[in-house]
Amino acid sequence: MSKLTMKPRSTHAFIQKSGRLRLVLTAGALAAATVAVTSAAATDYARLNIVGDSLIGFPDRFDIGVVKADGKVEQADTETGFDWAVAGAADLVPGRSVETTIPVFNNTPTVKADTTFKIVLRNGDGTVAAGVPNILSFLRFTAADESGKVLVSNVTWDQAKGSLGVLEPRWGAVLRQGDTYTAAAAGSEKKLKLTITYVDGPGVENFNGGQTAIAVHFDATSVTQ
Repeated sequence: MSKLTMKPRSTHAFIQKSGRLRLVLTAGALAAATVAVTSAAATDYARLNIVGDSLIGFPDRFDIGVVKADGKVEQADTETGFDWAVAGAADLVPGRSVETTIPVFNNTPTVKADTTFKIVLRNGDGTVAAGVPNILSFLRFTAADESGKVLVSNVTWDQAKGSLGVLEPRWGAVLRQGDTYTAAAAGSEKKLKLTITYVDGPGVENFNGGQTAIAVHFDATSVTQ
């Protein structure tokens, strides 16, 4: 008699590092399989091909994207990111605010995407260029989702982070960079409304003509349940 004990473990991961999107896919380990085979022959063996519906692994690319103002898909999956235009940002002065709404969607057919956001600094510290005052310390951020639920309110850049929630699977055709966005399953898209306020406070006069360089960074983790 021979006894075959197999404890296969499979982990499939895909990681994209970028200035705007960081996408992660993990798959859990397979359960241990134990098989006992009895034979009267002098030798025997047992072979088990470990498969799921077909083979081990996730056949689709785990992916989220954003929808540009022109309705096109933007992956924003490089370190440089994508320049997201915010109306009025170039004319922002102390005591004023600007707003932008960013649609984020799950571009994966069958897996949910638990999605978070945060403000990050470009150029290491938000400095635009040598000699240009950095107004970062005077900026405050408020974020809300598409339902109007406030996620963070009037916080500094390092506190401007939170959960956008779980994006449902797309259950539709995967879109590619530059495609015209088409809505798919309910809940597969969410919107982040970001408000940036330039505080009029003590010392702000010393930053006349100042600017800062920031980005919005979205993270998504696959969720199978």
